[in-house]
Amino acid sequence: MRALAYACYGPPIDVMTVRTDLPEPVVGPGDVLVQVVATSLNSWDWDLVTGSTQGRLVGGWTRPRLPILGCDIAGRVVQIGPGVERFAVGDEVLGDDSGAAWGGLGERVAVPQELLAKKSPTMSFEQAAATPQAGVLALQGLQMGSALAPGKRVLLNGASGGVGTFALQLACSFGATVDCVDHGDKLDPLTQLGAAGVFDHRCEDPTIQDGQYDAIVDVAGTRPFTHWRRVLAPGGTYAVVGGSLARIAQTFAVGAIVGRVTGQHLGVLLHRPNAADLDCLTQMFEEGRYRPVIDRVVGLDEAPRALADLGAGRVLGKVVVTL
Repeated sequence: MRALAYACYGPPIDVMTVRTDLPEPVVGPGDVLVQVVATSLNSWDWDLVTGSTQGRLVGGWTRPRLPILGCDIAGRVVQIGPGVERFAVGDEVLGDDSGAAWGGLGERVAVPQELLAKKSPTMSFEQAAATPQAGVLALQGLQMGSALAPGKRVLLNGASGGVGTFALQLACSFGATVDCVDHGDKLDPLTQLGAAGVFDHRCEDPTIQDGQYDAIVDVAGTRPFTHWRRVLAPGGTYAVVGGSLARIAQTFAVGAIVGRVTGQHLGVLLHRPNAADLDCLTQMFEEGRYRPVIDRVVGLDEAPRALADLGAGRVLGKVVVTL
């Protein structure tokens, strides 16, 4: 099987290579074998291939145990395992395989059926590949803050990536007012996606303004939660969706305690890949509530360099890899 694989940690352009001798996936009970048409890159791919602390905790401390990355899956069902009832051969599907064996950067991957949903016929495979992990994280983060409602005031930190561009569009489509924090050169595209206000984190401090937000979704994790709570309304929710392990651990350890004192909800989103949220996102796509923001579409050979750009913050939205 052809796939982009790696066997040691390091810069993606140095350690990732296209191989044609990888074994075929084993289809077990409850599994669906998907012929991958497209996948997309996430920050987790960067953490895993470079061997960051959180990447090693998931992928193996001394050497990688996940040789083929890519958790976002979009493709066609070519085989079903015993006990599969939700899918049939020929179905077009999308899913997030980070709860199992990853493998989206390979031609075929066996995915537990509970991590898959049927693709909307109006959605391209590239759009489907861009949706699962980033879309579900955005949806769950906004739901955690009860931000999908008219009149809600929402702040997104790290708004130009995959999760942020989904969250911005979804919140705006439900009538929320959304401000964004990111690099200055990405602020115009965020305004075009619906942002009411934008902050360039390099020269502006959004935590000293007068605004009071009902929900803050922190994708970047660049500041302690104690800074963000200064602009969080009483009863508001601060949800850490990404960022450094130190920031996540700090919020997880003491956020709830501080929140009980301040009357705010300060916590970490524990990502839960599932079919129900994918079905919800598919329906929202059909309703026109969002369109995945795709920075570029590349082939398997170009994926390592694109992943390097993602790690360096040179991507708006998602990078999609076609197979």
